[in-house]
Amino acid sequence: MQRMKFRGYKLLFENRSAAESMVRQIDEFPSFFTPEHDRPLIIDCGANIGVSVLEWKTRWPGAEIVCFEPDPFAFKILQANIDVNDIPSVRCINAAVSDCDETVPFYGDVSARGDARGNSIDPAWGQREGTAQTRVKCKRLSSYIGDRDVSFLKLDIEGAEQRVLSEIAGQLDRVAAIYVEVHETDDSNVYNSADQIEQLLCDAGFHVEAESRFDEHALPAHLDAWKQSVGARQVQLLGWR
Repeated sequence: MQRMKFRGYKLLFENRSAAESMVRQIDEFPSFFTPEHDRPLIIDCGANIGVSVLEWKTRWPGAEIVCFEPDPFAFKILQANIDVNDIPSVRCINAAVSDCDETVPFYGDVSARGDARGNSIDPAWGQREGTAQTRVKCKRLSSYIGDRDVSFLKLDIEGAEQRVLSEIAGQLDRVAAIYVEVHETDDSNVYNSADQIEQLLCDAGFHVEAESRFDEHALPAHLDAWKQSVGARQVQLLGWR
């Protein structure tokens, strides 16, 4: 396993291109809220190898973080990054968040040195020519929120955003700020739509800012032709109260 320095931490990784892209992407991650106290609860759905977790711990060292990552290889590195840096108050869960508690197909570049960006339980987003398939556990996010107040919820889950937000609709009033990266294709737009998700967030009382994006760090460059063929789009939604 390789390593680099990030925010004073050791960042372990297997795929250098993916790791460097995620570091560049988190450098541009918007700061649009400030936690109300020193021990905010952050839920990171789609944590990959943990770059975002290290970023949150840099910004808010006392944060309690619950992070989800379904890819078995990315999860192994995520847990290693938490362990090697001896970071307290971080719980890593090897599962996808969804609207069910069961085992489902998972598609993408699923391998020890793979690039997990773009891997998904949604075949419209993750199933492409040459991709692998495995099975992963899904968890309902509602059971992890319960009756707790969430300072920040990040959803970067490659096409499952609307089903998760619908599942936790009754608990969204407990979330102070939210970041949703919506992943759409021409086929998946009927069940995972940025417009519908934005309306759901507005109905929950969030002030929402939307920005279409497909920056160079979002997905590997070799997927450019696939993006064109399926009409793949990403929309960044920022919500705060």
